[in-house]
Amino acid sequence: MAEAKLMAALKKKADDDDAPKPDLTPIKPFGDVDPQAVKLRKGNLLGVVTWELAIEKLQLNLKYDFAELAATVHKMFGNVLANPEEQKFRKIRHSNPNFVAKVWSMKGGPEIFEVSGWKKDTIEAGFLVLPEGADLALLQRALDALTAQTEERAASEEKKRKLDAEAAKKGREARAQKAAEEANVSAFDATVASASSMVVDEDEAMVEAIEEYVRGHPELCSDVPGGFDHFEIEGQVAGLGGTIIASVAASKGTKYYDLEAHMKRSEGGQWTVSKVKVGA
Repeated sequence: MAEAKLMAALKKKADDDDAPKPDLTPIKPFGDVDPQAVKLRKGNLLGVVTWELAIEKLQLNLKYDFAELAATVHKMFGNVLANPEEQKFRKIRHSNPNFVAKVWSMKGGPEIFEVSGWKKDTIEAGFLVLPEGADLALLQRALDALTAQTEERAASEEKKRKLDAEAAKKGREARAQKAAEEANVSAFDATVASASSMVVDEDEAMVEAIEEYVRGHPELCSDVPGGFDHFEIEGQVAGLGGTIIASVAASKGTKYYDLEAHMKRSEGGQWTVSKVKVGA
């Protein structure tokens, strides 16, 4: 009996082994994989410096660090391209303090020299040397990459400047709307009407007078490095003795400051400012 059961079990296993195997669905990687990112990571792991890695590192520098690096590399590589036989342009001591500060200590600095063909210590100890017969086209490629990144940075800064200006404009409009909603409309209209003949189409002239006054009184913007960027008249009320008290929004970037300017218009149409208060 036991022998019969054993033979039946062996026969069943043989039948199972002969049965067709189901197709297995290949496992797809999770998410999209960027081949360029994989290449960069692989290069990092292998210690291989590529153009992609060098440019990626250069992008990590702050604005002024990058500007110093780019200017220095442009000068050095440009000297070699203009004077390829001049040996003094083809080497530099990599411990030179000025070179270290502007290039060698910056992100991507050592890498841009390596991919451009410069050799560290292998030709002369303590020096970076561009060997005879090196491909000078690599130097031009490096300069082109630096120029392209400089232009990209400038475009990005200009885009940010425009967005900041738009945000500043919307901020001024929102503040003006809020002020109008909070004001007593009838009292506001009555006050402005008494001085309307003096202030129609005068905003630009008033702003010029305020700018001139602020330039002559730097203490007004002592807490604003570089002074205010822009002034805008937000409202006017009549003051004593024919004066106008103007509510002014001054801005520096996206920061705003409230000013109160006491002004008077001469018979000749010239505006003068007698006093400006900050934070009024």
